[in-house]
Amino acid sequence: MLEVSSFLCGKNLCNIFADLIVKKINEVSPDAKTQITVINVRNFFIVKGVSTSENVINLSDILSDLFQKYNSELINKVRVIDTILYNKKFNLNLNLNYTENKYQSKLHKEIFEKCNELQKDGYYITVKLNNGILFYDFEHEKDFDPNIIKEKFSNYTCLKDDFSQDTYCSDFMYGLSNDGIKYFYTLVKKISFNLFTRGFSKVLNLSLSSELKLDEINSENINLTLSGKNIIENSKLESLILDNFNFNLSDLEKEFDLQNIDVLSYISENKGPIWENYSGTSDLILL
Repeated sequence: MLEVSSFLCGKNLCNIFADLIVKKINEVSPDAKTQITVINVRNFFIVKGVSTSENVINLSDILSDLFQKYNSELINKVRVIDTILYNKKFNLNLNLNYTENKYQSKLHKEIFEKCNELQKDGYYITVKLNNGILFYDFEHEKDFDPNIIKEKFSNYTCLKDDFSQDTYCSDFMYGLSNDGIKYFYTLVKKISFNLFTRGFSKVLNLSLSSELKLDEINSENINLTLSGKNIIENSKLESLILDNFNFNLSDLEKEFDLQNIDVLSYISENKGPIWENYSGTSDLILL
């Protein structure tokens, strides 16, 4: 089943909120390391995780400021529970497992653009696509003509559903401060994008790990494993990836300007994922 929401709904809202929280923490504590997760059920948000920052921030104000830009009526409905453990030291080891389907990603992007178009008209919508049937519900419903949905998603049978008890959770990378792990996660996304656009894979299953310190990792000592079927043998494709992509943290920090990325802008304006703008890697050449 494919699940998609407009940008102020579901997982997208959790991702945007997580990114804004991390940015706010780093405003008051520039050197702080943070790992958080945002969990949402309708108007209730739980933020959990850890941060080395000693400064407790007001999470409700962050979400209220976000809603103020788009729908001030939502501000009074904000309920945020902060369970972040502040002033806590922690270590993150590199251990990423990533799966992506080329067709599902393309379809997700197409439906997401339509969901955002509906949000501009005041419909904060979430849809679930299953076997050609599109189930939909509204985060903040107003009077609407069902034909609007049917016209927007004319390729599917559209049925109203109730997702009011569904739980949404932010993706791992959006709750990370801009330190090493986030750069490697962005690199994995870049690898996936390049393999898909160059026709090397349709379904990617990739794991990336190392027990070394992040600044000691390079293409010679990192553990990279592919599983599933690809256009060439996995062992050859693994070597190709290691030869064509940079796994040195200092170089990744220069390549990916994560400090100045505006996740809200990328998501709300349909600019596409951040990593697609960093696709100018060396040509992947099959020898």
